[in-house]
Amino acid sequence: MSSFDRIVITAANKAQARGYRAQLAGLWKNVTVVPDPGERRVGSLGATVNVLRKLKYSAASGGLVLVCHSGGDSRRTPSFAAIGKAFIPMRDNRPLFEHIVEAMEKLTLPKAGVLVVSGDVLPIFDYGSADFSQPGVTGVAYPGPAAEARRHGVYIAGKGSRVKGFLQKPQVEDGEYLIDTGIMFIDAKTAGKMVTLPIEGDIYSEFPKMLLEGFAPFNVCNAGRGLDFFHVGSSRELLEKLGDCGKYVRNVHCELDLAGENIVTNVPKGMFKRLSLARGECFTAIPYDGNKYLKLKYNIDDNFKTDGLWEKYDLGSIMKRVDHTRLVSLIKSRAVKVVAPARIDLAGGWSDTPPICIERGGAVANIAVTLEGVKPICVMVKDRRDRYVKIVSKDLGKRALIKDQVTLDARRDPSDWCALVKNALFVTGFKFGRRGLDIEISADLPKGSGLGTSSILGAATIAALLGRVDADELGELTLRLEQEMSTGGGWQDQFGGMLPGGKLLESEPGTPQKIKSTRFSNEQWLSKLLKERGLLYFTGQKRMARNILRKVLSFYAENPHGFAHILVDSLKADAKKCFDSVSRCDAKGLCEAVSGYWRDKKLLDPGSTNERIEELVALAQPYSDAITLTGAAGGGFMFIIAKSRNDAAKIKKLFTTHAPSGAAKFYSFALDTTGIELSTDHWVTMGSDPIVTHKNHIS
Repeated sequence: MSSFDRIVITAANKAQARGYRAQLAGLWKNVTVVPDPGERRVGSLGATVNVLRKLKYSAASGGLVLVCHSGGDSRRTPSFAAIGKAFIPMRDNRPLFEHIVEAMEKLTLPKAGVLVVSGDVLPIFDYGSADFSQPGVTGVAYPGPAAEARRHGVYIAGKGSRVKGFLQKPQVEDGEYLIDTGIMFIDAKTAGKMVTLPIEGDIYSEFPKMLLEGFAPFNVCNAGRGLDFFHVGSSRELLEKLGDCGKYVRNVHCELDLAGENIVTNVPKGMFKRLSLARGECFTAIPYDGNKYLKLKYNIDDNFKTDGLWEKYDLGSIMKRVDHTRLVSLIKSRAVKVVAPARIDLAGGWSDTPPICIERGGAVANIAVTLEGVKPICVMVKDRRDRYVKIVSKDLGKRALIKDQVTLDARRDPSDWCALVKNALFVTGFKFGRRGLDIEISADLPKGSGLGTSSILGAATIAALLGRVDADELGELTLRLEQEMSTGGGWQDQFGGMLPGGKLLESEPGTPQKIKSTRFSNEQWLSKLLKERGLLYFTGQKRMARNILRKVLSFYAENPHGFAHILVDSLKADAKKCFDSVSRCDAKGLCEAVSGYWRDKKLLDPGSTNERIEELVALAQPYSDAITLTGAAGGGFMFIIAKSRNDAAKIKKLFTTHAPSGAAKFYSFALDTTGIELSTDHWVTMGSDPIVTHKNHIS
């Protein structure tokens, strides 16, 4: 729940307020929408006074209130004019407003008073360092250059934290200035006094004058030079900050043909079968008057605020007639979908596992692969109307509905099929009760396959919850997730599935582990080799990687006669040999490295193999140049490079005749060239594929 007693969003008029309430319905219980009185704009000071009067605020009983001003028209971002800039969906598909509230909750505030912020700006800084302990009013500012000062309010600091002057957009030439962030805290005594003020004026111009004339003490808090802003001031900024590959698509129910620099929002089902837009063209549909739609096509650089287009399309009138029921039906089914390939480790595995990598550095060569023509790992996250968390595992055929924090906190049992998702929620900072989520996970692979499934699924779940794919961030959080689950493991699995193609992954000794990835050159040669001679066979033997890992780490710790360290160095050397061999198109060198990896695995832990595995190896040996079991081994998938295409066919025939179990089978596989991919489409139904996706992947 929020640390604020009340949260208020201001609106310009009753129609805009209806729209905000429709979007908030069922999601926030302590949020009040307050329109400006008299169907006219009264300014941010007037709107604040109006809120205080509505709440009957007093120093004795007012509590802690957040006032988020959002009464603008969004004229420079027409794609969200009907929704409001406070409700622009961020990369995790949650509206900007939710991010603003979460950020403001990190401030250390008194138990009573009023915090005023802007609904279209998210200041990013060290929230815990801000000091609001002084009586009266405290604004937050940051030191910035003259070029920025000319566009904003500027504080002139006096003795201590006191303000001796405040300038709006001063025409300064050079120097450094304390620039207003838009955050202003009003203590309870001053807020109670403000209810007697007229309902008019701007809180960033008229109010500072009143404060400097003695209405209340006026202070400024310097947030420091590390401050940054998220702000979307125009369509082009929207595209640059939230788009991907030159496109921004939200709430679209049709096929799209986009040339680039396109923004497309709120297209209902049936309006178009296919929508084609030239470079720079944008489109949004605005439902109004019951069953009508305004089909608004515009250019990325059109400025509806200054070029007369707002008036041309009569948008002022239409915004008051928006059918918010139809509009919300388009935007409420927000979903994020993440798909990821599996990985095959060619050499170097175990060198990536703490404490080995911390003491000696790691080096692993692996490839990202599709299986049966698809990326086998998939996670979908969608908002719920209630505050519960539903977890569905498609491959296990299980589901659970979490209704309280206690159940969510029970996350350390690795045998709990929900543990991975619970820990992903934990490491991403999820707060139970803030929002409800449907989370669907699937890994179209046998359990204990050795293809990095659990780690890659963890990374995909984290990416879906965050709404972004950043390799370093996902790698670090996935390692934390595995530590929370007490499953151990290193970093090669998640990086192997997140990053596309073949790569050499390396780290230096020490903490934190920083992973350097170098993509294989000559991937086309490798892809052709694998297509002709590569085989991937599920042995039907399942194993728990953590059991094997414990033995390996125990052997490494004992290091009899220095042998364990010699083997780790050999693992790393073969990983680099893999990389060099592919660079030279040297099939013999590649196969020697893969075979050396399998040899060293068995030396580190004889449990890496077993009698049934050795029988299969013996069958394939005459027809193969390299054989290894993927991952920690002990079962799972067997990776083979046959001597030729004909020899690959012979191995297939032999294994089919001598299958160790009914679950054993060959899988078709191919080098994956895009890695983990995130797509957003707000109308997609959980469990189905969207017609249009907005993709983001790591290259």
